[in-house]
Amino acid sequence: MGTACRNRDHRALWIVVQRNYNRSAFNGYRITRSAYSLVRCTAPGCNGTWRTRAAFVDTLPDPCTGCGQPAETSCRICRRPYCQTCLTTHHHEGYGTPATDDR
Repeated sequence: MGTACRNRDHRALWIVVQRNYNRSAFNGYRITRSAYSLVRCTAPGCNGTWRTRAAFVDTLPDPCTGCGQPAETSCRICRRPYCQTCLTTHHHEGYGTPATDDR
């Protein structure tokens, strides 16, 4: 595990990698519920990764399923988090692109 990102300018680029759970060799890499979340800074050159139970975690986005950057929305079909760029290329067989409404 790295160290926490101390640069407040990077806060917009923080994402939650593991929200209220943990996986480790100690428990056979199974998901174990936890009060702590794993947060990562995605700013270029910053390798900040830390676990915290701070209240601000509830306001942080999940990582985009496509690129790993902060997600802005989720797919209306599979409910996975995506940024706008990756959502436009994401599709489900027979449904088309989830970003468009095919009515």
